[in-house]
Amino acid sequence: MLTSKKVALAAVSVLLVLLASGCGDPQEPAANQVNQLVLSGQKIDQSLNNLTSHEQEDMKLYKSILDKGKNKNSDLEALLDQAADHIDERRTLLKQAEEALKQTNEKTVALRSSLKELSFEREETLAQAEKVLDQYEARARALENFIASYQLSLSADEQLYDLMRESAEPNLVKIKRAIRLRNSEYAKLAEFRKQFNLQTKAFNVANAKLVQMDQAS
Repeated sequence: MLTSKKVALAAVSVLLVLLASGCGDPQEPAANQVNQLVLSGQKIDQSLNNLTSHEQEDMKLYKSILDKGKNKNSDLEALLDQAADHIDERRTLLKQAEEALKQTNEKTVALRSSLKELSFEREETLAQAEKVLDQYEARARALENFIASYQLSLSADEQLYDLMRESAEPNLVKIKRAIRLRNSEYAKLAEFRKQFNLQTKAFNVANAKLVQMDQAS
């Protein structure tokens, strides 16, 4: 007959066996694994937050350039140089977000495989975890579209500012056309940003449900 201490040790041993994967490593609950994925994607959020901070300043700069550009005798070089630097900074932030997104996408694929190996989770919990990953991948696709659109917007900025540098007598027709193109690209960007934000909300809702299910189990 087992003593109470031996019974406790046996119970722990059984638990460890149940939590062991095929390779012998302890398995993490689905909610924990998804949370680790979210934490690994914080670099994306940080880059996007920095991008938003730059945008507010760049919009003021854009308006200053247009206002000052109405005066033919205005010297725009300093402002245009500043704008060019800001474009480079935003491209760097976009590149950082893109690289972090690539890493996160790879981890998402690995996580799907890991979830299939779980032997102790309830079917409904695993199904919810899959839904969370579906939402996360949809968010990633929305972000890819946002980044691509953002690159086009920055190129439109660059084209406009280059035209304003060309000579003492810039081609006003081309400049007006470049302004329309720039505004059009930023309008499209706003739509892609909206879609990304909607996908982010959908993911957060699905993930919150997964956490709730995990806590209730």
